[in-house]
Amino acid sequence: MTFNVATTVWHSIPLIPYGAILHVPEGWEAMPPQPANGPEIMRAAGGAGRNLIVFKLPAGGRTADEVADVAQGKLEAHGYGDFTRAAVPFAGQPGVALDFVTRTGNGEEVYRTREYFAVRGNAGYVLGMGSRTWEEHLPLIEAIAARFTLIDQAAYGEDAPR
Repeated sequence: MTFNVATTVWHSIPLIPYGAILHVPEGWEAMPPQPANGPEIMRAAGGAGRNLIVFKLPAGGRTADEVADVAQGKLEAHGYGDFTRAAVPFAGQPGVALDFVTRTGNGEEVYRTREYFAVRGNAGYVLGMGSRTWEEHLPLIEAIAARFTLIDQAAYGEDAPR
């Protein structure tokens, strides 16, 4: 199924306790986090091969680029490779897009992932999405990232935007 941003109907998944709102195409479902995966706060799925993960972690005074450095080191230790990085706006903040590849034992690329990083105050936010068919899913990945919003959860409470 080819993604078309112009005809997509979007819906929001409020992450109010975490100060964010995730916007995904209609039909996507929020899924619980996997506690073994560190500071993951939620997952979402939109069908075969369409998944994402959101993390919120202590920034410890680091910039988005420095938070991405730490993540890249952990990913390298788990066998991911071919890292590339670009400065991009994310969640209304100066951000970083970190791309990397999963390979089979014989070096065949099987999956590409992009993680977006932003820091607001003491918190780092990470949105990770990947695909086996990168060129097909990249416009969807970029559109979801462009709509990721940080909010002041204390100001909204139950009246947070939807």
